[in-house]
Parts: sequence; C-alpha cells; structure tokens
Amino acid sequence: MADLQTLFRAIDELSREEFNELEHYIEQRRRQTWWVVPPENLVQIAEVMRPVREAADQMSEDEINAAIDEAITEVRRERKQNPSRD
Repeated sequence: MADLQTLFRAIDELSREEFNELEHYIEQRRRQTWWVVPPENLVQIAEVMRPVREAADQMSEDEINAAIDEAITEVRRERKQNPSRD
C-alpha cells in the first residue's frame, strides 16, 4: 500500500478538476464495495423471514409471482418519490 502521507501530499497538489475526478473515482469505488453480513445477522434475518417462507409454502407459483411483482412495483414507486435515495 502507498505511504499515506505521500498520497495526501499528492492529493493536495491536484487541480480542482483533478480533485473532482479523484472524488468521482472514490465514490464509484465505494459503490462497488461488497458488504459482508456477519453470521449472527444472517441468523436474525432468517428468523425474521421465517413467516414469509412459511406463507410462501402455502402459495401457488402464480401467487408468489404476483407478490414479487407487487413488491417490485412498490420499490419503483418509492424510488420515484425519493430519487436521492438511489
């Protein structure tokens, strides 16, 4: 890894345009980061989702597909109402 002080000095010497490009690059990198979910959280998620899985066991494939379509529609509606949250 690069020496951070050297990196900081190089950043301080960037023009405004170069700095903006660096900022954009860093933002893109942050979006590409994968977040690891701790195992204890996976257990909690599984417990929360258990009723949904049990209900899905009683549903036909058409009912499941309709529920998925409804959820997708709701997410799209929320994104249109709050575009800054994407």
